[in-house]
Amino acid sequence: MTARMTRRELGGVALGIAVAGPRAGAMNMPTNLERFKAIVERGFSQGDLTVADEICAETLIEHEYLSKTDIPGPQILKAQIEDARRSIRDLKLSIEAIVEAGDTVWARSKATGVDPRSGKPVAIDVIDICRFADGKLVEHWGVPDRFALLHQIGALPPPPGPRP
Repeated sequence: MTARMTRRELGGVALGIAVAGPRAGAMNMPTNLERFKAIVERGFSQGDLTVADEICAETLIEHEYLSKTDIPGPQILKAQIEDARRSIRDLKLSIEAIVEAGDTVWARSKATGVDPRSGKPVAIDVIDICRFADGKLVEHWGVPDRFALLHQIGALPPPPGPRP
């Protein structure tokens, strides 16, 4: 006995193959968005420095104020992760808004944790712009709100009172 398919059933199978084929390959290839999320989640939130070796190009153009720039790309990202985790104990970086446009990822995140010197809880906004080429991070602009951090730990005077 041979099984026979109707045209409708055959069309459904063909459609399933066409849909599943490209998606299956794309699932194995991370997008720049997924690469950025790995830096945030594995690197900054969990302290996994291996993410830098996986994602950074050897030559990384770094624009973040006070970041090291005279070392290979993966070492730059490792230093940033270590510095951030030293500056904010129990650091958790959460992406609040993100956009991928061409080879660039733009993100606004919230960094939370505890200031190790004062023991006070802190929360600051962080803006990142990352440009990727050939699956590697090649350029980064980072703007953590250091003034908010200094204000929260009491290193800056309180804001002025209400205006008349």
